[in-house]
Amino acid sequence: MHVNEYPILVEQLCPGLFVRLETDARAASLPKKAFKITTQEQIEDIRRLGIRYVICISDKSDRLPIPLEELDEKRPPTAPRPSGKTAKTPVSLELLSLKQETIARNKERRERFAACEKRYDAAVSQVVGVLKKAAKPSDEIVDAARGMIASMVDTFLSDLDVVVSLMTTKPREETRNYHALNVTVLSLMLAREIGLGKPRMLDLGLGALFHDVGKGRVPIQRFTKGNLTTLNRVVREYYREHPVIGARIVSAFAAFPPDALDVVLKHHESIDGQGFPAGLSGDDVPLLARIAAVADTYDTLCNRKDDKGYATPHEALRAMYGKKTSLDQMLLASFIRSIGVYPPGSIVDLSNGLTGMVVSSNPRASFRPSVLAHHPDIPRKEALIIDLTIEEDITIVRAVRPEELPREVVAYLNPVRRANYYVDSLPPA
Repeated sequence: MHVNEYPILVEQLCPGLFVRLETDARAASLPKKAFKITTQEQIEDIRRLGIRYVICISDKSDRLPIPLEELDEKRPPTAPRPSGKTAKTPVSLELLSLKQETIARNKERRERFAACEKRYDAAVSQVVGVLKKAAKPSDEIVDAARGMIASMVDTFLSDLDVVVSLMTTKPREETRNYHALNVTVLSLMLAREIGLGKPRMLDLGLGALFHDVGKGRVPIQRFTKGNLTTLNRVVREYYREHPVIGARIVSAFAAFPPDALDVVLKHHESIDGQGFPAGLSGDDVPLLARIAAVADTYDTLCNRKDDKGYATPHEALRAMYGKKTSLDQMLLASFIRSIGVYPPGSIVDLSNGLTGMVVSSNPRASFRPSVLAHHPDIPRKEALIIDLTIEEDITIVRAVRPEELPREVVAYLNPVRRANYYVDSLPPA
């Protein structure tokens, strides 16, 4: 029996189900042993066969079988209940209660996520090409980067049903390229949320893409001694200088816009004046740099490799909320509204007893994202994605860390160290 096939009671039959009969169907004048039920008369013919179970084939069905609890409600108190054990079935009680719209949207969502993964992989390849050539000033590099950003901006502004998926399957050595793309996408997402115009979004995207171009190897001339203390001190000093070094690199590009240059130079400045390299504060920090700072902080918290360890997406937002004095509060509020209180990549417990991973946020309902639910009877490639804006009776109980889960649940949900971002873009209200 295939994983998408399972036995159901004859009482659970309804039009729209694709079934296979484990007996000869010719006597009942049915089309064949395996077919989609289209009429109530076909159900009556199956009942006349005197069988108790049929095999339901889920991926060929238009809906789920009738829930068992509905049968119990309709059965008279004196009526006998079916006896005997059925084979293990993925259509358990907590899933049978889901609305048909949730079931119907699953295949479409999986296809859209797969398409976005390909789009993200292609974008990473473009980022690699652009950043590798940044050391040699050329207007062609700026043109290529501008074209890539324009494509992202056009997607955000014109495609009302887009899903942006940043997958994380590339080798570790490309972490810098992932970070550059993540910060660019998150910055554009925030800019869209606050209504920034397309020309400024282009400048923001360019600055975000090149924001860490000044990072690299510490020049050997900076070391006076070869001891570890000197190494750590020089690395810290060099890190604080990377915005200036990056600004110097991009300023060599004749076509690099001044506002984009500001992002490269000032994305580590903070509202409270405790940032670097110039210690700017308040409105002296340009808007585009403030936007990039929010995006940079979030991705760094989720994907950092230092001894502090990574934060889950939900923890990252809480940590950022604790830095309200350094980040622009209005931008932070807009960011949280856009990415959700439980951002994509968050592991959560649901009120129906299931555990899942948030795979897409809903800008109009921050507490009600879409969750890929773990269920031991359903193969992961067919896992249900539960949209909490549809399933109004289900709520998130709490966020959990992957370490708190059994290994089989972690393997099923496959939460990776680097965060995944899926954002459902909705038409304006």
